[in-house]
Amino acid sequence: MKKMVTVSIIGLGGRGGEAYGRYIITQKDKFKITHICDINHVRLDKYGELFDVPKEHRFDEEEKFFQEKLSDVLFITTQDKMHIRMAKKALLLGYDIVLEKPISDDSQELRELSELAHKTGRMIMVCHVLRYTVAIRKIKELFGKK
Repeated sequence: MKKMVTVSIIGLGGRGGEAYGRYIITQKDKFKITHICDINHVRLDKYGELFDVPKEHRFDEEEKFFQEKLSDVLFITTQDKMHIRMAKKALLLGYDIVLEKPISDDSQELRELSELAHKTGRMIMVCHVLRYTVAIRKIKELFGKK
C-alpha cells in the first residue's frame, strides 16, 4: 500500500487554490491537504472548506505557519518576491517543495537555495505552466480562444 502524501499550501490564489489545490483534492487516494496559509481570510475560509482543512490548520501569518513542519510537501504559491525566503524556511524544516516560478532573478539567491536543498537533502520542483507555449497557443487558436 502506498503512503498518503500530506500537502500544505501557502498562497491560495490562482495557482495555490485554484490550479494545484483543486487538482490535489481529485487525487484523494494519493494526497491530502492538511494545512493552508494565506493572509486573505476570505480565501483562507473558502479553500479551507473546499479542501476540508480544519480551522486550527489554517494560518493567516507566515511566522506561525513556519514554526514547524506540517506535512510532507509544501506548495509555495505566494508573490514572486517571497519565494526564496519561504523556500529557505521550508527546506530547513524538512519539506520537499513545489515552488511556483519565478524563483528569483538573482543568481546568487538561486545558488544559495540550490546549496541549501543539497545540504538538507530535500527536493524542490519548480512549476512550469505551459499556457504560453507554441503548442498551447495553437490549440487556443484552433478553438477560437485568446
